[in-house]
This record gives sequence, C-alpha cells and structure tokens, in this order.
Amino acid sequence: MRFEGLDLNLLVALDAILEERSVMGASRRLHLSQPAMSAAIGRLRQYFNDEIFTISKRKLVPTPLAQSLEKPTRDILLRIRTNLISPPKFDPANSERRFRLVVSDYASIVLMHAVMKRVYRDAPGVCLEILPFSDRVDEQLQRGEVDFVVVPASNLIHGHPSQHLFADEFCCIAWRGNRQIGRSISLRRYLQAGHITAQLGLMGGASFDERALVQLGYRRRIEVIAPNFTAMAAMVIGTNRIATMHHRLAAIFARNFPLKILRAPVRIPAFREALQWPASFHMDPALAWLREIITDVASEVDRTPAAQMRVG
Repeated sequence: MRFEGLDLNLLVALDAILEERSVMGASRRLHLSQPAMSAAIGRLRQYFNDEIFTISKRKLVPTPLAQSLEKPTRDILLRIRTNLISPPKFDPANSERRFRLVVSDYASIVLMHAVMKRVYRDAPGVCLEILPFSDRVDEQLQRGEVDFVVVPASNLIHGHPSQHLFADEFCCIAWRGNRQIGRSISLRRYLQAGHITAQLGLMGGASFDERALVQLGYRRRIEVIAPNFTAMAAMVIGTNRIATMHHRLAAIFARNFPLKILRAPVRIPAFREALQWPASFHMDPALAWLREIITDVASEVDRTPAAQMRVG
C-alpha cells in the first residue's frame, strides 16, 4: 500500500534496520531474505533521495536523515499497532498476552509479588516478564519494547505518562551478631562503619540514598557494591558492615534473615515509586487493565506500615 508515493511496508523495514544496524539482523527479524531487505533499503534511498545508511567497520551507520526518521517511524508503527491492530477489547480470563515490565528487586518484592498473585487469579494465562534495569530503559520505553517501568519518581522518563504508586522511608540494617552496634546507631558510628550499597543502571551508578547523603554533605565508607538490594541485605550477615535501605524491604528481610533494623541517624528524603508506560500505548485496554491492578496493589502498600509488610 502506498501513501503519497511511499510504500508503507518500507517503514517496517526502516524501523527494523534502524534498530538492528544490520541487514542480516533486520532480515531475520522480518523473516525476509537478505536480497529482499537490500532491495527495501534501495527503495528507501530512492524515495528519500538519501543514502540512509553507510558502512563503517562492517556496521551500518544511519545518515543524519535516517536518524531524524527513527523516532517518528517508531511512533507511527506503535500507534498503528495500538489503535488499529490490537483488539478493541481485552478478556483477562482467556488472554495469553505477555507483558514486559522493568522492575527493581525492591519493587518486585514489595509490590510485584502481590500484583502477580492478583494477575494469576484473574488471568491465569497471562505472562509477566520482569526485566532488570539497564541504561537502555528510556530507549526501551520510547520504542515500546516494554509495557511498564516501575521507577523512582526522581527518575521519571520524559515524554511518557506516569502515576504515583507509594512512598517509603529509609533505615539501616545490621547483622544481629554485630556487637559494635546496639539498638541504635549514631551519626559518627554510621559514617565510620563500612557500608554495603547497591548500584543500579538507571541511577547512573549511585543509589537514591547515596545521592541524598552526598547532597547533605555526608561521605560514608562504601566497602561493597552489590548488584541489587537483595544481595546487599544478604552481604551484611556475618560482618560488622551496615546498609541503608528502604524500610518496607528491610522489614521483610528482617523476618527471614538475622538482621536488625535501626533508625537512620540522618534524615534521607522519602523515596517515592512511580509507574510509567509508553505514551503510544496509553489507550491499550490490556495495559489499562494491568495498570489498574498495579496501582490498586500499590495503594494497599502505601497504607500498610513498614512493620506490617509481608510477602505472601
């Protein structure tokens, strides 16, 4: 089909090759032969009167024009899929849809565990694929590669709708066998102790509490950088090190591990979790259904004191 002289199938080919940066990769994605994909590139070059791609070190490099076409092309295809191809109604009980969500291990335990139970009850055929954070999360959201991102409100991604989920405070955790620390911890001891912290790609290498402490002018001794919050809690056990983490998560861990919870000696701003989804999918009834479940569960979390947090 042509629209003002442009074969609309070429937009699909352009989107694939802009993402893959490879004729072979794009042809595999679209189930086309490499000659057919090369022919599509030729037709794109003819229509736009531009090379579209050049070859550098055996990789395809988009021209400035091709780069300018990347976002509008993806937006157009996403809107077509959402508004024209996707079914107008969504039947959770009979659906086998797969939803892809970017969620930290913190939100997986505090929020998503209950969400998964609710989804299983109402839509047993639905699959929830939980993905870890990466430095590509904004690109994943923009390209519609993920359906939802549970993200700190301070790191909301520009250009996409969002909704507040819940808030949390910070506390310290220590091993119960740590004799250097009793039922409380002073600021001096806090700054002298060895710390375990977590590093997340979305936050540019620093956790929320680390950035807050730096802004307040405090410098702590970080001795271990864990890949996530769960590992951070486990690594405290058997050592004299401490960790600063979300109170809701710490309360859950303290019921399952030999940990004690201490009031943080420095006031760290409240942590607020938010939900984001691709702007192009805003009217998707399936996403609206799952969004309602997530926000409903989050409101329950928000009302539940940290000391009463449980999994199950």
